[in-house]
Amino acid sequence: MADIDPLLARQLRRLGLEDLDAPPDRETWHKVIARISEHYRHVADDRSLLTRSLDLSTNEMSALHRQLRAERDRLRSVVVAIGDALTIFHDAASTHSEPASPHDVGSTVSTAKRRFAAKLGEILSLGSALGDAAGSSGSSEAINEARVQLVALGDRLVQLLYDTAERASLKKQLEVARAVQQMLVPSEDVIERGSFRLASHFQPAAECGGDWWTFHDLPDGRLLTVIGDVTGHGISSAIITGAAKAACDVARTFAREELSAAELLRLMNCSIFEAGKQKYLMTCAACIFDPATRSLTVANAGHPFPYLVRNGAVRPLASHGSPLGVAPSAEYTSSTVALEGGDALLWFTDGVTECENEAHEPFSERRLRALFQSVATSAPEEARDAIVDVVSRFRGERSLDDDMTLVVARVR
Repeated sequence: MADIDPLLARQLRRLGLEDLDAPPDRETWHKVIARISEHYRHVADDRSLLTRSLDLSTNEMSALHRQLRAERDRLRSVVVAIGDALTIFHDAASTHSEPASPHDVGSTVSTAKRRFAAKLGEILSLGSALGDAAGSSGSSEAINEARVQLVALGDRLVQLLYDTAERASLKKQLEVARAVQQMLVPSEDVIERGSFRLASHFQPAAECGGDWWTFHDLPDGRLLTVIGDVTGHGISSAIITGAAKAACDVARTFAREELSAAELLRLMNCSIFEAGKQKYLMTCAACIFDPATRSLTVANAGHPFPYLVRNGAVRPLASHGSPLGVAPSAEYTSSTVALEGGDALLWFTDGVTECENEAHEPFSERRLRALFQSVATSAPEEARDAIVDVVSRFRGERSLDDDMTLVVARVR
């Protein structure tokens, strides 16, 4: 007899069929048939269970797949909604061509926020319905968390718009203050009066500062030069320069031929004290050149001393006094120096000497003295350009921390 399956042989032996060559009796044969039939039923049941299991797994996988696709689509919609929200808030911020007040921004942004919230609610409601349909137990919690996070995003965008509006408004104010500040200084590149030739450079810092200088012809033929520097930075410092300019103009208009450098500082001190309330002070140097006597009278209110270069030697024109605005009244003294043909003069603010390079090293008065001494024989505009070029190269890529003002003059 051919070999049979070991499992079948074992089952036949259990039925008493040891000799497989001899045919079984009727009773034994019926037992064999019953055992085989039972085995087929078990096989059929196992196949049916496997089929049902595969069907259930397929249905569950399909449901999970649909849920994942729904989650993907919802997340994609949320991302798109965030992008749309940024556009909405940008449009809201761009509504005003000029910097708006926080109240105006708040009103515009509230409308934008409602639009964003409505769009977000629509997306999340759809996501909630899809999650409930898919039977996901964690869907509601995830959606609520997403809602909280996205609403928080909207609030941060609102705050960002407020901050942007305030910065834009401040930037506009600084631009106006810088424009006004530049209007306070002479617009002429080179000023020439008889034997006196003068060239200047004024460069405001990134933040509005308080440098100021002016040049005027007095009624008796004398020439007035004033240079000043308000302590601190910002719009308030620029306003103080306006007060100083106004005080100087009033003094020279009413004093006329009787105006002296010391008296000018005394009058300006009263104005700066009233305007600055001792919170803002101003250093200032006032000089009057008399072409008839070829002399220069200098009065100083705490400002860096002007330099005089004669025959290759440099010396400061010293004159002492307290900064403007320290006290309601102050007295100033002046000193007079006789000038000669070929003399060169330099007025400057501390924005020049305190200008720093990349290593935070200041340019210093020592460098400025040596530099001016080397270029003093040039024309004032050439000496000015040389000084500006050297200081700019020394500063490198660093932005100015303070206004930089210098005035170069030469006597023929």
